[in-house]
Amino acid sequence: MMIGKWFKLKSTKVGVISLLLIGAGFTRFSEAGSTDDVDLKSTSFIASLKNDARMKARRPPQRVAVVGGGIGGSSATYFLRHLFGNDVKVDLFEPSGRLCGRVATVDVAGRSYESGGSVIHDKNFYAKAIAKNFGLKEVNDDTGNGRLGFFDGEEYVLETSPWYLITLFRMLWAFGLDLFRLKSVESEFMNKFIGIYNLHKQGQSFSSVKDLLHATGGDTFVNSTEITSCELFREKGIGDRMIDWLVNGGLRANYGQDCHVNGFVGCVSMAGIQSTLWAVDGGNKQLCEKLVESSKCNVLSERVTTVRKTSSGRFSVDTENTTNRFYDLVVIATPINRDKSKIDVSGACGEGVAVPSATEDKRHYRRTVATFVKGKLNRTLFNCDSLQSCPESSLMTNGNLFYRSVGLHVPVNFDLKKGDTIETGVYKVFSTSSLSNEQIATLFEGHSEVKEVDWFAYPQYQPPDRLETFVLNREGLYYVSPVEWAASAIEMSLISAKNVALLAFNNWYGIEENIYARGKNQKSKDKSEL
Repeated sequence: MMIGKWFKLKSTKVGVISLLLIGAGFTRFSEAGSTDDVDLKSTSFIASLKNDARMKARRPPQRVAVVGGGIGGSSATYFLRHLFGNDVKVDLFEPSGRLCGRVATVDVAGRSYESGGSVIHDKNFYAKAIAKNFGLKEVNDDTGNGRLGFFDGEEYVLETSPWYLITLFRMLWAFGLDLFRLKSVESEFMNKFIGIYNLHKQGQSFSSVKDLLHATGGDTFVNSTEITSCELFREKGIGDRMIDWLVNGGLRANYGQDCHVNGFVGCVSMAGIQSTLWAVDGGNKQLCEKLVESSKCNVLSERVTTVRKTSSGRFSVDTENTTNRFYDLVVIATPINRDKSKIDVSGACGEGVAVPSATEDKRHYRRTVATFVKGKLNRTLFNCDSLQSCPESSLMTNGNLFYRSVGLHVPVNFDLKKGDTIETGVYKVFSTSSLSNEQIATLFEGHSEVKEVDWFAYPQYQPPDRLETFVLNREGLYYVSPVEWAASAIEMSLISAKNVALLAFNNWYGIEENIYARGKNQKSKDKSEL
């Protein structure tokens, strides 16, 4: 998610909406959960099975393949290692040879900047636990003037101020009580969803995205994927101005779409307004690098083409270079889609399973272009004349512009103590297609360097979105990526990878009581509405 840093005011690390509520005398809505609910290595769960006969009745798998080295695949190697033990051989297939996929950096003017997943929510407890486990430093971006502007292409319809009381007045004038309604919706959403960490800590796993959502938020979460965010927020009494300016502005920045995405995506996008956001000092991609290093897996720079079930009961993984590598378990951690991976798994899926297919699946991923510009904003267009007077970031309230957001970003290793200043920053412009020289000249008076990152970043949501299975074959084929059709984010991929690792473990040893079935488990009771 990219919107988060834009809600920090000068000398603060909490969102604008949180500040308004605290300043108005309201207590924090959201205080539930902590990294204490996280067990990265599944230590307590494994210990609880120490005397379980099922653990002695079957040997661990000998060989495991993970396909895809993004955040989901990298973390899957780690979770599988700690569940199945040190004797298992784990191969990670990543054709680019570069770990962390869409969580990446780009070099501009001799410095590195986040080009993909750039901020992490304070209640993303897997990411926080990973950073803590490997001694990675969390940093909050308090550079710049902290000002956020809502821009319609001609003028700012609303700007925050470095001064709290001025921002309070402006936001209340623009949105009224909708500030409190949105905060309440987001807090309830987050407090329910973080229940997944304790369920995973107990060894609970979920066969489908629908089961996972239902276990944490009941029918409310499931139903939110079947309606648009426009509908969901209006049902909560939130007015059109807040939806048009704040919700749509955030969604355009985070997902390249507006409130016609599903309601669950809308809540994930807006979660950034309620709490501290952070990034890993030196780049978020270090999360993947540390996980893979710790898992001691074998990284293979090969492109997987086919996964087949053999007559012996094992799975054969074929690449463009090699055929017939055999595995007991295979985890697919890259989306099989016409816009992404073209892996053929039709010969490996179990009976009755909807086979992921790059040719049959008509859904698309959304193209996003991030253009990094070392330059000066157009003073006439943006009504400002310096880095200090321009809003640090601008969200577009007009969906018909050729750009979706413009934000100032500092290097991943920004350090005031070493003399870094706001002048080291570059502007990141999000758009749906590459910017022409004329378009860049429209936004900037001058520039010394331009870099472009073009990728299919997230699904093109069209609710009702399908909430598919993580289990392609109970005998050993699993799929991490379906969670993206509920919502795509770093933490969603980490949750999915942990869930798939637990599913593989529970199925392998027959721990059936830990495989969630809707309506069966005690924890499946519905929760109160958002």
